[in-house]
Formats: sequence, structure tokens, C-alpha cells
Amino acid sequence: ESSKIRLIAMLLSFPTLCSAALLGGPPTPYPKGSYDAASARAYFIRRPVQLASRALEIGFKSASFAGTLLSDAISGESLDGPRARERGLALTSLLVELGPAFIKIGQSASVRSDLLPAQYVQALTCLQEDVPAFSSDEARSIIIAELGQSAAQPLLADLSHEPVAAASLGQVYRGMYEGEPVAVKVQRPSITERIALDMCLVREVAAPLASLLGAPGDVVGIADAWGAGLVDELDYESEASNAQAFNEELVSGMLEGRVFAPKVITAASARRVLTTEWVEGERLDRTGATADVPRLASLAMNTYMNMMLETGTLHCDPHPGNLLRTTDGRLCILDWGLVTQIEEGLRLTLIEHVTHIVARDYEKIPADLVRLGFVPAGQEGAALSAGVVDLLTFTYAKRAEGGGFVNFDVPALFEELQALSASAGASIFQIPPYFAYIAKAFATLEGIGLTADPQYSILNETLPYISRRILTDPSPRTAGALETFVFGKAEADANARVLDADRVGTLIDGARRYAAAADILAMERDEVSGSIGRAERAADELINLLIEDTPASRLLIEQLVLVMGASSRQLWAKLRETSGRLQQRSLLGVLVDPLGLFRASTLVINDARDVASLRAAQKIAALASELLEQDVSVGGLPPSSERRTVDQRELIRVLGTSVYRRRNELQGVSRRILVAALDQANARIARSNDGGLGVRS
Repeated sequence: ESSKIRLIAMLLSFPTLCSAALLGGPPTPYPKGSYDAASARAYFIRRPVQLASRALEIGFKSASFAGTLLSDAISGESLDGPRARERGLALTSLLVELGPAFIKIGQSASVRSDLLPAQYVQALTCLQEDVPAFSSDEARSIIIAELGQSAAQPLLADLSHEPVAAASLGQVYRGMYEGEPVAVKVQRPSITERIALDMCLVREVAAPLASLLGAPGDVVGIADAWGAGLVDELDYESEASNAQAFNEELVSGMLEGRVFAPKVITAASARRVLTTEWVEGERLDRTGATADVPRLASLAMNTYMNMMLETGTLHCDPHPGNLLRTTDGRLCILDWGLVTQIEEGLRLTLIEHVTHIVARDYEKIPADLVRLGFVPAGQEGAALSAGVVDLLTFTYAKRAEGGGFVNFDVPALFEELQALSASAGASIFQIPPYFAYIAKAFATLEGIGLTADPQYSILNETLPYISRRILTDPSPRTAGALETFVFGKAEADANARVLDADRVGTLIDGARRYAAAADILAMERDEVSGSIGRAERAADELINLLIEDTPASRLLIEQLVLVMGASSRQLWAKLRETSGRLQQRSLLGVLVDPLGLFRASTLVINDARDVASLRAAQKIAALASELLEQDVSVGGLPPSSERRTVDQRELIRVLGTSVYRRRNELQGVSRRILVAALDQANARIARSNDGGLGVRS
């Protein structure tokens, strides 16, 4: 049977091979299976009839739209004139009519405000793939051609007669494989050559013409980027690899078992056929479990933050149809054909940028924007003049007013950035493609959350991930971000810095909400164990943080030793004051130090930093009590029925119990605390020798 299949394959490929032999050039537009503009040009230039007929078809269908633009220009109306919205919608309809390649180009252009007016971009964001299904007989033939008759037979036996969904590049059937329901995605016949032909015309004709008409930037380069992404989407083996990598990256993490991509059936998949497990669920924006939508939107946000800032592989198509709520309350992310890679340095810069905004460290923002790709190197001053930093400053100022980002419109912010890019020009400010995908994800998830909760804010949901990341990441750059977050501008002075209690409270609350968003069962445990149970888990988390030798644990030990020293000196001062006086000295001072050798020692006198650290510690303890008293409410989940105040004495008792229970694990921590105490004592003595501390009796 296998020999028959090989014979059929040879017969099918014979016309192509003959054509290549007669015409010369490559046998297919992309012989290596990846986008190749030169190869496609060599292929189609030897087929002038095919090239010309498609060019005429595109020209004929576009003539009406081009005529309206020409009429607008003659009448003096610019592209962003009063009818720009109407023209944008007309362009959207035209792209759908022109076919799959142009639909995908339109979707890519919807995040490029540097190429089109804002009204056009907004219209393209609504681009829907309204395409008819192709013949199921053709689909079955493709399955056999890709998998072979024997491997295809188990799928074909129970394959649905008609597709359950159809899109521009392929369509999906329901089937059975080894007794389990599966989804079978089959690529449209001849779609690669159709897309190659259209991309060849776009690159070789449309892009140079657009440049001549004044389109900004490297339009040919942009066309190549679109073509590469589009051809990558045609490789279902690559899509399978992306989905499998996502699932593997979740293993042992807090998101494992709560979010997933459909499991790929490798034995029944190939370049043009993708078979995955069938996932029972509802679109997140259409689910009947509306009360659960905000939680799932928060879970999705944490997942996208994890992709964006940790794994570096970002799912680039987060529209509502690709986000499912499963029957057991998990989140399923579909369609992994289009992903983008965010390299590690860029991921760390994004974290730093967030912390600079939170810390109001605005002078660092221009350098951030250069590293993030918004501003070309050397244009920081121009970006300041263009109002870029002012806009971001306003964003955080609105956050600082109170009420969080509840009333902050994320799509409106992105439109402002797009308008800023258009007005300032790409030489001063541009929106990098990766950020456009991030903004699209934010807007999509917030829109879904708002359908169930009018007060839902996606930006409030970014803090939990950032909080947990900067507390657990050992990277030196993340350590710097943590220091910026909790110390502000004083981060660089290790001998003067003191924790900002409000920021620490925000960090703790963010980490707590991350855990709740990732753990569906956290709410049930909280209802059972109450505030004390939450305190015990918080104590364990604190001990876990201390045990690991990370930047966060070193910072925590530094501040813990500072507070312990300040507390002991404060206690010593109170004991002296209550012991009575003997001549000009306290009675206790005379008894302990008769000669007065330590009377003016910096080791027994609190300075301004000590006072500030004690004040911060008291405030952090009060905030911890409040946070443990509050119900963990993430994404609109119902609050616990049990509430109980946790005072600071209970917190100390719970922490003490946990420390004793895990005392063997804390031996290394004790040594690190001792070293930190000696270092701080030496620093105090050195400052005293420089005249930095006062004297008391």
C-alpha cells in the first residue's frame, strides 16, 4: 500500500516537475518551506500569465476604492479627513474580498499606526474572516496526502461530514482518534501558492508604489515581515511545536493545570494537517458562567504576562474566539500559528520600565523607551519634546489619584500612542510590533472582563505578576527593579535607604493576588481556614523567600537586620530612661558601662534611618494585618463569608510557630543574618568616625 501512495505522490508532482524543467527556476514559490521573496519572484516571473491575471483581478476589485481615494485627494481631503472612518471600513471589506493573504495583511496592519491613519487602523481591528468553507472531499484528500492512507484512516472513519469552523487558511473538523474526540484542522488546498502570488505582488509592486507615494519607513521590509509571518502560519508542524512548548513551560509552575493549549496528536499531524484533543468549552466572551469571566480574564492576563516577561514566546492572536472556558473552569488558548519572540534583555527592560513608572522615576523613562524600541537611539531629547514622557507620566499620575486603573481606557491609551507615533514621526517615536501585540492582548482581555464586571481593569491585573516576578527572579537586573520598586530614588544608597511601606504593601498584595488568580482552589481554602490560615501560608511564603539566596531575600535580610538593630537600640533607650538618673547619666548606663566607653557609641544610638525603618516596619505590619483580614478577591470572585481581624500579636505568634517548625531549614538564614548584622555594625562605626551620628548619654 505504501508503494501505491508513493506512486500517486509521484504522479501528482509530475506536472510541477515538468513545469519547473520547462520554465526553469524553483519548482515551488517557497522550496525550503519558509518565506523567500527571491525564490517567489523567480517562480512567478516565469509564469507571467498567472501573475498578470491576478494583478488584473486585484486591480479590478480595488478600482472603486482607489477611485474614492482619488476623488478625496482632488477635493483636498486627506486620508485622515472627516470620511476616514468610512474609508477604513471600505478598505476592510475590500481586503476580505481579495482573499486570505490580504485578510492577514490587514490584521497585521491594524497594529501599525505609522503606516495608516488612526481611523483606518481602528476599522482594521474589526476585520473578520468571512470566507466560505472548501469541499470536505478536498479536505479528506489533503489528510490522506499528508498522513498517508494508513495513518489517515482512523481520522477519516469518524470525521464530521462538514467543518465545524472555517477560516482564511484552513477549516476544522471534529473526529475521533484512538477512542478520544479530536479537532482536525486542514489547510486550504493550494493556499501556499495563492499566498505566495499575492505576497509577490505586494512586495514587488504595491510596496515600491507605496514608498513612491510617501509611505513612511521600509515598506518592502514590512512586506517581507508580513510574508514571513503568514508563511509561518501555514506550517502546522510549527504551530504544533508552539503549543507543545507552551504546555511544557507551564509544568511545575503556578499556572499548571489552570491554563493550557490543546494537546497535539503528533501521529495524526503534518505540515498541512493538525490534530489536537477536542476541548469542550465556551468562548470566554460568550460563556454562560459570567461570574467566572473576570477571574479567567485575570488568569489570562497572568498567562500573557508570563509569556511576555518569562518564557519570551508570545501568542499573537488573542481574539475572543481563541480563549475558551472549559467545563471544569480552566482556560484554554487556541491557535498557536502566530507567535513572536521577545528576547531576554527586552523582557527585563519591560520589568524595569514598569517599576520606574511605579516609583515615579521619570528621568529613566527616556532611556527605557530607547531600549524598548519606541525611540531610536539618540532621540531621547526629541521624545521628551514630543510629549512621550508626559503621556506616560499622566498615565501613572491617574493611577496615583486613587481608584486604580478602573476608569482608565486601555484602547484609548493605545490610540493616543498611535496618534503620537503618527504626529511625531517614526524617527522620534514608533510602536514596535511586539508591543502592538501586547496592547492587542490587553485590550481584548479587558473587553472580555468588562462584559461581566463594569469595574474590571486589566492594568490592575498586571501588578500581581510583576510583584511575584521581581520577588522571585534572581537576575541582577530584576534585583535592580525590585530595589527601585521598594526604595524609590534612594535605591543606590545602601547606607541610607529604607523600605517604602506603601510600595511594600502593594507588592505583597500583588503577590497574594497572583497566587489567588492562579489557584482556583485558593478561595475554598480561605473559606475553611480563615484569616489565620492565610497568615500561616503567608509565613511559609516568607520563610521560603528567606531560604532561597536571591536578591529579594538579601534585601529582606538587610532591612530585617536594620529593624532588629533599631528595635534593640530603642528598647535600650527606654530601659535607660526608666532606670532613674545618677548624676548626668542613667542608672542602667552606669551599671552596664561604668566608664562610659559606649556612652556615645553609634552601636547604641538610633539615627534618622533607624527611626524611619521602625516607622516603616510598623506600617508594613499594619498593612499585613489588613491584607490578611481582607478576603482574597480576584477578578470578581465572591468574597468569603468569614472575616476576622488579625492583630499584630497573632501575626508574630504565627510567624514564630512557623520559624520553629522549620528551624532546621533556617540555619543558613541565621548565618546570613549574622553577616548582615556585622556589616551594618561596621558601617555604623565608619559613619560615626566621619561624624555622621550624634551623641546621647
